[in-house]
Amino acid sequence: MWQWVLHDWSDAECVRILQRCKEAIPSKEEGGKVVIVEMVLNVDDSPPELAETQLLFDLYMMANTSGKQRSEAEWGKLFKSAGFSDYTLKPLLNLRSVIEVYH
Repeated sequence: MWQWVLHDWSDAECVRILQRCKEAIPSKEEGGKVVIVEMVLNVDDSPPELAETQLLFDLYMMANTSGKQRSEAEWGKLFKSAGFSDYTLKPLLNLRSVIEVYH
């Protein structure tokens, strides 16, 4: 399980990392999945103080790494680009979500 790792990397670097993970795990039918714990930006539906925190985290990532915080649509695009066929997303404690990715 990864926690707060992929947000450190650019989209292209995340796709490469996820492609390697895909190579290393069995199919969904055989029980394979990648479990990721990351922030999922949801500024439109979040209370103002939570939306502000999400945006501040995003600014911090842009200033200090090549990464960023991502919305669910952005995460989905990365997973598809890496060759995964499906994912589930479960919000956890407002700022983070558990994302299970399958091929």
